[in-house]
Order: sequence, then structure tokens, then C-alpha cells
Amino acid sequence: MFQGFYNLASGMLYQNRNLNTISNNMVNVSTPGFKSDRMTSTTFKDEMLYRSGNINKSNPVQIGTASMMRTVAGVKTSFNQGNVEETGGNLDFALTKPGFFTIEGADGNRLYTRNGSFDIDQDGYLCLSKLGRVLGEDGNPIEMTSNHITVDQSGNIYEVPLKGLKTDEDNADAEEEEPTLLGKIGVVNFDDETQLVKGDNGTFTSQAEAKAVDGGLMWKSVERSNIDPIEQMTSMMTSQRASQSAAQVLKMYDQLMGKIVTDIGRV
Repeated sequence: MFQGFYNLASGMLYQNRNLNTISNNMVNVSTPGFKSDRMTSTTFKDEMLYRSGNINKSNPVQIGTASMMRTVAGVKTSFNQGNVEETGGNLDFALTKPGFFTIEGADGNRLYTRNGSFDIDQDGYLCLSKLGRVLGEDGNPIEMTSNHITVDQSGNIYEVPLKGLKTDEDNADAEEEEPTLLGKIGVVNFDDETQLVKGDNGTFTSQAEAKAVDGGLMWKSVERSNIDPIEQMTSMMTSQRASQSAAQVLKMYDQLMGKIVTDIGRV
């Protein structure tokens, strides 16, 4: 009887945490580069069941395993590639291969993300809004003297000279000016992505050494999240129904226990 309480209560707790994970996925459907999470479960206090005779108890036969509780084994992040969407924005970048952009926060800590929807901060550095500055291949922030840029496939950012702002006599010289290299966007990856610790806004942290890689950079595009909204909605409804069913059966257990106590008290 009491084992049923354990099973049902632990199942409700698990489904509640599973709903939190699914809800976080749903909230970040539109977050560029976001990677979906999936909760996995395990059992606690497994018990082996044996069958034996009514009189002769020797030579019991194993008939199965019973589990007292269901609990969370962990949360796994899917690093599958999201769809790449062309935006036309000068400061939008997408990765089409495994890898991460490196962001240096105000506290000096480094964050890793696939969100390439960048901006320029008040000091003129390429940044990811509200998180920090984008680091170049040399490990330093990229200073942007202008947003009139062009980017090659290697991630080199060049400032394009403005035309038409000078006199007619100077325009000819202006057209001959070559683009100025501002920096190269750094893309890194890790030997074991499962060691990455997920943070807020689709970012990750890691104590492991980051290695420079070719991330298949695409300019004027962003990678969308790899979340399937339909799959997440289906999982959410399944989890809600499982939780509701457990709650209903738990009420039945409670009523039955109350009746047993009342009847025993009358006796």
C-alpha cells in the first residue's frame, strides 16, 4: 500500500520537473542557436521479486524487479543543427558546423553560444546583447569602427569605406581605398560537448580547453533553435496527463487508507 504512495508521489515530482524542462524549451523556440533539453529518468531502490512454495521455501525463482520510486537521471542537451535562416542583417552570423562563438562577460568569464545575432555596444565592440563582447580568433574583443562591413567565409570582418561623403574630386580616390580588416570572429569547440554546462539564454560554460575550429560561418544569417514545437507540445500534454492520473490515483489511495484507519478504529 505505502509503496503505491512512493511510486505515485515520485512520479508526480518527476513530471513536474519534466514540465519545467519542456516549458523552457517552448519559451526559447525563437531564441537563435538555442539547443533543446530532454529530461531522462531512472529508478530508486529497486527490489528483486522471487516466487517460492507455500511450504517448501527452498529454490526461489526470480520473477522480476519492482521499483519504489522514479527520479531524474539528468537533463541531456541536443546539439543537433537548427535551421539556418537568411536575415540580411550585417551583424548576423550563423554556424553550419559544430562549434560555438565565444562571449566575454562583464565579469571576465567566457560563455559559449551558437546565437550569432550580434550588435555593437556603446564602446564600439561587437557584442551579444546583454551578455558580453564577441571574442575574435586572437582572444580579444572585436572593435567595430563602423557597421558598414563585409565578411568573408573565414569570418574576417572588413570595414567598407563609405562613398559619396566626399567632394567629387575625392570620390575617385575613395573608390580606390581597400577595405580595412577589423578582426576575425573566433569559433571554438570541445572534445566532449557533454561536459558543457548550460546557462541562461542558450549559453554554455566549460572548464575544458576550447579549440579553434571551422564552424562553417555564414554571414547575414542566423541559426534558429533546434526545437520542434509540435513534439514539445505533445510531450507537454503527455506529461500533464501522467501527472493528473497519478494525482487521481493518489486520492484513491488516501481515501482507502482513511477508510482502513476508520474501520480499524471502530473495531
